[in-house]
Amino acid sequence: MATKNNFSKAVLDLMGLPGNENAPTGRPQDAVAETVFDSTKKIDMTIVKEPDAEKETDIEVERRKFLYNAKTVTASTVVPIQEDTPATVISRSMVIIGEITSSGDIDIYGDVKGSVKTDGDIKATGKIIGDLAGNSFTLNGCTIQGNISAQGSVTVGLNTIVVGDIIADSIKLNGKVKGNLTIAKMSEFLENALLAGDVHSQTISMSQGAKLHGNVSVALDSSQSEKEFDSIFGM
Repeated sequence: MATKNNFSKAVLDLMGLPGNENAPTGRPQDAVAETVFDSTKKIDMTIVKEPDAEKETDIEVERRKFLYNAKTVTASTVVPIQEDTPATVISRSMVIIGEITSSGDIDIYGDVKGSVKTDGDIKATGKIIGDLAGNSFTLNGCTIQGNISAQGSVTVGLNTIVVGDIIADSIKLNGKVKGNLTIAKMSEFLENALLAGDVHSQTISMSQGAKLHGNVSVALDSSQSEKEFDSIFGM
């Protein structure tokens, strides 16, 4: 027993704990066990934390790799989204009083009292009182009182009445127009065409049945006319 107590005392001395020779047998051992247990707990806690630190390190490494390999988005690599501008529709039951301005196509089925301006095309089957300006026009079964200015072509369909001047790149007339036509290229008069006004165009085509009351002027520049006559007279 003395040897055992001496051993316990030596252990306590090494760990810096006070010894008690008169204490019952087993107390120092319990203290040693508790101390060893506490040390074991601390060691275990330290061991548990180490994998978490390693895991966080791995995540940080992957994050750096991702940022390194990521491509920088610049204005040149971004493709803008192209949205189609829907057509503005004026239904048959609608009556518009005032100016209409748009950047897209306009479909007019109702009545409009006011000017209409757009960068797109205009389709009309209703009644319009006012000037119209746009790209191309398709007029079917409508009544228009106002001037028409078109960057492209104008189609005046059957049962369509236009009271006003028309300026366009080309025209296909199968309705009735009371006004002057100023056409840059082709003027085509179909069998139901009726024009009360002058025509100034580069080329004119008239079908049988078309009626025209006014002056006709076919554009021909001076250089072109000289070439025509020079070829005729061999000059």
